[in-house]
Amino acid sequence: MEMLSPIKALIVAAVFVAAMLGDGRGEVLRFGVSVPARTVTVRAAMQPWADEVSALSDGALDIELYPGGSLGRSGKLQYWMLKQGILDITWMLPSNTPNLFPSTDFFEIPLKTSDPMEMSLAFWRLYERGYLKGFDDIKPLALYVSPPYRFHLRFPYEDNNSLKGKKIRAVTYLQARMLEEAGATPVGGITTTQVAESLSRGLIDGALFSWHGVKPVGIMRASDVHVDQAITFAPAIIAMNRDVYEALSPKARAAIDALSGEPLIRRMVNAMNGAATAAMDEARRDPERQFVEADAVEAAIWRERFAAAAEDWRVRSPDHDVLIERFDEILAEIRAEAATALDGSR
Repeated sequence: MEMLSPIKALIVAAVFVAAMLGDGRGEVLRFGVSVPARTVTVRAAMQPWADEVSALSDGALDIELYPGGSLGRSGKLQYWMLKQGILDITWMLPSNTPNLFPSTDFFEIPLKTSDPMEMSLAFWRLYERGYLKGFDDIKPLALYVSPPYRFHLRFPYEDNNSLKGKKIRAVTYLQARMLEEAGATPVGGITTTQVAESLSRGLIDGALFSWHGVKPVGIMRASDVHVDQAITFAPAIIAMNRDVYEALSPKARAAIDALSGEPLIRRMVNAMNGAATAAMDEARRDPERQFVEADAVEAAIWRERFAAAAEDWRVRSPDHDVLIERFDEILAEIRAEAATALDGSR
């Protein structure tokens, strides 16, 4: 297992000493985030959430955010750091530790819905109602998905056949599978911060990425062809060390509970959707870019691939039939709530 460097170990030790000495602020919780502070999810969602929870606790709690991996950058170590108490709260991608969260890859597949808010709320409600495995040792505060990952390319695109033989960056098994079925070559081992350079140097011909992140990581600059077809979601988890949560005062727990779950999920997804919409609109207005709208034929081809992936997932476990049934029920529930809210606003 990857170990903390001496410098990071010193940082962690300093944080522990500061927490032990205290400064009259109430209980201090360390919220570690591996992405930079400028990331939209950090500046527009996580930091405001931490501030509001701290304020709501009326002095019982102070959540300190440590972005940019300052307490540990490796995505694969976030769960371990949470369990070891190095972090009290963390943000992590289940794709980094797939064996720990065996049900979450279902939420990558945009078959039942391509709306990240619908998928995220269904993800959370399935957990709340006891249908998801792998969460007993932590305290989830939010389970959600990103806006859909779409193609960002450095070559002209006409239809699915344009992908044949092209090298496309992939992160998850599902992404690799979708690319292979389109005749492309999935390329792994490229981190988020390496994608733009890999595109610019011709090491890859394209990447799957959500629109909310294409500008901060340079993909917008390094690609000029964009295909408006949802390919996968990226599930994410914000979780707390369960022992730390249970040891908090009632007032501190109440503040966390009041602003976590669906309120935090809506905050995260709305922040990402806003950034994604702005980036897409900018790309559409740029005459130097090719923005491809997937037609009905293209959409049907991808839908068949999604259905096959969902069926393969279903047969992997006898529990999956029930989970899919409950997902369909919850999705209908979410859509009914949205329709009622829309009618009420008219």
